[in-house]
Amino acid sequence: MSFLTPLFLLGLAGFAIPVIIHLIQRERKNVVQFPSLMFLQRIPYQSVQRRRIRNWPLLLLRLAALALIVAAFARPFMRRPALAAAAGSGAREVVVLIDKSYSMGYGDRWARATAAARDAIGKVGPRDRASVVFFSSGAEVALRSTPDRSRLNAAVSTGKPGAGGTRYGPALKLAGSIASESALPRREVILVSDFQRAGWQGAEGVRLPDGVTLKPVVIGDPDTANLSVTPVSLQRSTFSDQDRVTVTGGITNHGSKAVSNVEITLEIDGHTVQTEHVSAEPNSSGSVTFAAFTPAARNTRGTVRIGTDALPLDNAFNFTVSPKEPVRIIIAERPGATRDGSLYLSRALALGETPPFDIATKSIDAVSTDDLQRASVVILNDVPVAQLTAERLGTFVSRGGGLLIALGNRASWPAVTGASGDILPAVPGQPVDRTSGQAARLGALEYGNPIFEPFRAPRTGDFSGARFYTYRTVVPGKDAQILARFDDGAPALVERRVGHGRVLVWTSTLDLQGNDLPLKSVFLPFVHRMVTTLASYSERPSWLTVGDVLEAARPAPVPGAVRQVTPRVVLTPSGERVTLDGEGPDVLELAEQGFYEVRAQGRDAAPPMTVASNIDLGESDLTPMDPQEVVAGAMGRAGGAAPAGANATATDQEQERSQRVWWYLLFAAVVILGLETLVGNRISRSGPVQV
Repeated sequence: MSFLTPLFLLGLAGFAIPVIIHLIQRERKNVVQFPSLMFLQRIPYQSVQRRRIRNWPLLLLRLAALALIVAAFARPFMRRPALAAAAGSGAREVVVLIDKSYSMGYGDRWARATAAARDAIGKVGPRDRASVVFFSSGAEVALRSTPDRSRLNAAVSTGKPGAGGTRYGPALKLAGSIASESALPRREVILVSDFQRAGWQGAEGVRLPDGVTLKPVVIGDPDTANLSVTPVSLQRSTFSDQDRVTVTGGITNHGSKAVSNVEITLEIDGHTVQTEHVSAEPNSSGSVTFAAFTPAARNTRGTVRIGTDALPLDNAFNFTVSPKEPVRIIIAERPGATRDGSLYLSRALALGETPPFDIATKSIDAVSTDDLQRASVVILNDVPVAQLTAERLGTFVSRGGGLLIALGNRASWPAVTGASGDILPAVPGQPVDRTSGQAARLGALEYGNPIFEPFRAPRTGDFSGARFYTYRTVVPGKDAQILARFDDGAPALVERRVGHGRVLVWTSTLDLQGNDLPLKSVFLPFVHRMVTTLASYSERPSWLTVGDVLEAARPAPVPGAVRQVTPRVVLTPSGERVTLDGEGPDVLELAEQGFYEVRAQGRDAAPPMTVASNIDLGESDLTPMDPQEVVAGAMGRAGGAAPAGANATATDQEQERSQRVWWYLLFAAVVILGLETLVGNRISRSGPVQV
């Protein structure tokens, strides 16, 4: 007999205290002098030595009840092999976790993994239930809680190694959820994996429910050798007004032997353009630089590839490149404006490289509808705007264009405009003259906005050094956002979203007439951020990783084209067509290696977008980990091995839980207390109760 919480047995010692006090108490005889004893009744003195327990059955009943209650709290159980075997003879809830990360495609690992899963399914009895779960970076249930072994084996046959990396956390959480919902007395999780080191970080926050055992089944190889292609490096340059891209690729040798003269090729749009040779020492890398090429079109596909080996999925690395497309900008000036009015603005934009800016400076009267169709951003530099121009600019903004208005001293906007022309974030007012006295300073910047976000960190740009001598008062609209203020609280930069575009109002000038900001180092990045934000420009990465989320609405539309919420079709590398309904964000989780192609439907749809998807190269290192690390972490045991095999001895908690002796002890205590009540009532009717 053993006890799960033996400290409760200390309570038994307290039962003897009342009895001991009753037996050993000795009363002192104190002589009291009374003048007369005629009013006192003589009672014979009874010594302590003659006191005895007169009702043993009643005392024993009370002590037995209390002892049973204390023993029940101590949680007794029988630690015997026979009982442990009996505890393990009940029906089981079995969850078979099968690793389908791409490292399981090494050699014959997948065949061995499915054989191990079928072996575990073959041991499922008629009263047992089992589930099949495949996992890599995520986990999915192939078949849930059924005793049908034929269906379980069929579910195992549907799996195959994918392109995801190993992550044990999601799989164990799902297995724990299935086990916790089961009412069967025995719950087991069988983990079939090659136990990649990268799949377990040691702090996953995963713990299986109490009473669930975890059995690891290791699918590994005593000696492995693997080569993988490293992520490429892309260097851009310009030659003869053409965008040139230089690709540097390489290999990583994960084996214990050196490799030499490994063929590595560069493919562009499916055609081999160059083949080189590279060598690498054990557990090291080697690289090679290919000749520069000119991207012929947007979303040019590129692949760096080596020959096949036991793990072919990491022998290629995909990427996409596109020619640099400049952001087309129109700087609109008032008729008769001096040439210096937009000098600092145009020179700041001419220095842009990522992205480059295509600048056209025109009089506001010369800006045509065709110009607006081709432009992404229009800058009104101290320009009075007529009614017709305001309506055209409103249509331009609502279709996705960006408008920057520098008010200066002469800018104006028609007071009465149509629905398309009502786009101003703030109504211009009178000029403010700070030429005499202390100049105004810029402050209260909205660093959460994309324009000022790069200037959040220290030493990234100081706006407080610029002095402002003149600016315009404005009355912001109800849906406008003030991004910057002067030291007197007056708005300096106001933003408003209109349709698919946005409008910015700068209440001062962009030259030296109203301030000295163009002379400060922060002027150039500030202008660039305003223009790229208005153009909704974002540099798309050359590749993504399996498990990342593809934003199908990421590419910018054709300037001037009407944006419509239309369904998009995604063509996966395996040829599957996935339709995005266009309602809400168009997102898709990447699950395959290769090239995804996103096509929008409709006559005025944006050009197709191609996205390169690559596997997580951390999975290419086939060095395994100790399975007991996962077992110890999932079972909540620090460092030690958990009972995880079919021959493992049941723990004290499992044996006690299966026997439930405490329940019978409490029931017996209640019965004895009831019997004690009956005996005590009968004795009380016959005279005083003495024990």
